[in-house]
Amino acid sequence: MQAITTHKNADFDALASLVAAGKLYPEAQLVVPGTLNLNVREFVSLYKDTFQLATQKDIDFAAINMLVVTDTRQKDRIGPFTGVLDTLEEIHLYDHHPDTDEDIVTGHTVCEEVGATTTILLEKIYEANIPLSSFEATLFALGIYEDTGCLTFDTTTPRDVAALARLWEIGVNLRVVNQFLNRPLSDEQRVVLDALLSSTQYHELRGVRVAVAVAACPDYVGGLSLLTHKLMEIEDVDVIFTVVSMAERVYVVGRSRIEQVDLGKILAKLNGKGHRHAASATLKETTLEDVLETLVHALYKEISPVKTARDIMSEPVRSITPDTTVDKARERMLRYGHSGFPVVENGSLLGIISRRDLEKASHHGLGHAPVKGYMSKRPRTVPADTPVREIQQLMIEHNLGRLPVTDEGTIVGIVTRTDVLRNLEGTEKVRCATSCTFPAAGDDLTPLINSRLSKKMQSLLLLVAQKADKENVKVFAVGGFIRDLLLNIKNHDLDLVVEPAAIPFAEELNKMLGGRLTSHEKFGTASIVLPEGIHIDLVTSRQEFYARPAALPEVEQSSLKNDLFRRDFTINTLACSLNSPGFGKLIDLFNGIGDLEKGLIRVLYNLSFVEDPLRVLRAIRFEQRFGFRLEETTLSLMENAAQTRVLEKVSKERLHDELVLALQEEKAPEILIRYFTLNIAPMIFPGIRLSDALQERLFAAREMYYWASRNWPDTEVVPANLYLAALLLEAPFQEARHICRRLRLPQKQREPILAAVEAVPRLKEKLLANALKPSELYRLFSGQPVETLLLLQVDSKQSRIWESTALYWEKLRHIQPHISGHDLRELGFKPGPGFQEVLSYIRGARLNGEVKNREEELAMAKKMLAARERNNA
Repeated sequence: MQAITTHKNADFDALASLVAAGKLYPEAQLVVPGTLNLNVREFVSLYKDTFQLATQKDIDFAAINMLVVTDTRQKDRIGPFTGVLDTLEEIHLYDHHPDTDEDIVTGHTVCEEVGATTTILLEKIYEANIPLSSFEATLFALGIYEDTGCLTFDTTTPRDVAALARLWEIGVNLRVVNQFLNRPLSDEQRVVLDALLSSTQYHELRGVRVAVAVAACPDYVGGLSLLTHKLMEIEDVDVIFTVVSMAERVYVVGRSRIEQVDLGKILAKLNGKGHRHAASATLKETTLEDVLETLVHALYKEISPVKTARDIMSEPVRSITPDTTVDKARERMLRYGHSGFPVVENGSLLGIISRRDLEKASHHGLGHAPVKGYMSKRPRTVPADTPVREIQQLMIEHNLGRLPVTDEGTIVGIVTRTDVLRNLEGTEKVRCATSCTFPAAGDDLTPLINSRLSKKMQSLLLLVAQKADKENVKVFAVGGFIRDLLLNIKNHDLDLVVEPAAIPFAEELNKMLGGRLTSHEKFGTASIVLPEGIHIDLVTSRQEFYARPAALPEVEQSSLKNDLFRRDFTINTLACSLNSPGFGKLIDLFNGIGDLEKGLIRVLYNLSFVEDPLRVLRAIRFEQRFGFRLEETTLSLMENAAQTRVLEKVSKERLHDELVLALQEEKAPEILIRYFTLNIAPMIFPGIRLSDALQERLFAAREMYYWASRNWPDTEVVPANLYLAALLLEAPFQEARHICRRLRLPQKQREPILAAVEAVPRLKEKLLANALKPSELYRLFSGQPVETLLLLQVDSKQSRIWESTALYWEKLRHIQPHISGHDLRELGFKPGPGFQEVLSYIRGARLNGEVKNREEELAMAKKMLAARERNNA
């Protein structure tokens, strides 16, 4: 006999996953646990004739040989089934909760980090194409909605949303969902809620606001989780606990809004269960006082400090003096990409000047005036230990864009609205895409390798490791591969450092992998391209010397440390051993982890930009890609590199290759604008000046690229062409052509860019002057690349231009005459230049709707032939 069950005190995710498992195991009996949450009990009572649910009293446990468990892995949560676990032939388990020491051991466990267990089972149902009824879709939606807080909890994943979207397509009854998710409180529950509200005590623990509400009643009242959730909505706190004495037991429920508190660990001190954001405990033979004492003690022990101003502020602070002119302040603001500056004199903060203040002053011709006349005086400041949530509230209440951070009266940093938003959205450092913390040097990266890399990449690493051990060489995964693994970013390229020599190992490795091998004896490097497109770059651990600035390096064999030191930035110096027995060990010799945590781009030595000036562009690319910021010394070195124009020493071919990479980035417009603000653009795009119009055009070009990708899927649009055309649009044509050649753009790329630059002003003028017929639009646009049409749309907000370009590209260019030159010969036309003239005229007539079919086209051609014969006579 097969049986399916779930945990006691079942919520809707438990019930829904139980029923969903029944769709995958149709021979199994669904068995509800001994108790159900109140709203679930009411739902089952109402719909019990719709599905066949047995109780534990109905089951012959001795007859069960296979058990499926959903929404829990803990032995003590499945009631009488715990006693038969050791006798079962097979156990299958589906869950989404963290593991514990009391988990059921099975040969088939599917446990994944999603918002609801129902999601996991639905994915398997969808994969098997098992049909669902509208009732089942509604029940499964209840399970997902309840366990994800209607998709608002931090544990919600895209998989939950996708599973729910499929249910909506089947048919979800929202009236039923709303009725059972938002049950009105019973009289008994309202009494308990009132008692909890009146007894709530507040604690401030390491910056975390905690509320503990206590109540006592002689009889058991269900729904304490619901009451706790309602209290959470009422109270402005980070964490809340309800502690209620009922029917000779003490019940504890906890809910948390923040990551710093792990409720599962805290309530484990009370033998409770749960996870980071929700947990509960039930205790016998104890008192409220004892429970409260244990709870508060656990809070002090387990709560981590919340983030403060010191954690998210920018430092050191760039400031200006009160006598700095408006023009000079605007110039500095543009250079550093800031939106405001503190105004400081003799160490004292006098005021704040914003970009808007400076722009207004400049607009009124006051660029020569000192900023002290326009700054906001006596600005608000916050101490360095101010919690971020208080900073957020201050910004909202007082409409502030930035707050200086002070320590004993000295300004030590500044927090901007952007810093607060990054913290609120969980992206303050583009930390890993999950809520994890970064590992430390010496930690084992194997868990990350297994959870974040594809099975194919995991297998490849193991094959490399086995081959390295067999060939008796040391191999390390390094650089961007490790950086992206820690940031949880997909990377299909593998960078390896080999000791003692890369090329011989690459040859042996390629024999096993069957890829395409390329070797470079001079540099001791090799690359393998696998059939599935994965690139493996192998280098001999080496040290580099630059005979002169911007020259290609001379290399010699060296240690791993020296090899990592030759790299561009600290975040790219991380390495991981692939040899046994230390497979997966993280190596961090230059504090790359620290800079990843702080979101910093930092060079390893002061001559880095002199020896390889392309690192200037690479730093900007990484800064924008990851949302990091340039470390202070690194920024200063970049500014010096811009002033000494070291980029001019780089070969145009290498400059072209780096620009290609930059223009492939999602944030290509930001990268190009950063070139200008850091005064690097004159060495790449001489003669081009940054303006508000140019910035707007670059951002619009990105939007237009994505628009075309969605709406013109049969058209290949190269984003780099569109960005460069937008950049060069206002330049004289000869200057634009010179820049394209200077950048070593191939002819295939150069032609559409220059065609767009030349044509857009002319076409824009014609399109806005008159309403054109379809045939006139065709003649106007015929032969133009798609970049021209998109740049026209970028450069104009006129609906006429949008309608004209879309009409041509989506319809007119595809229309051809029904007749051909063969038909003209049949009519008596002699082959010659007139053929094309006639066909072109007929195409125009068809575009304008003057002819609609082959017969009408032939009749028009005959008239043209007769007219020609009369003229010749």
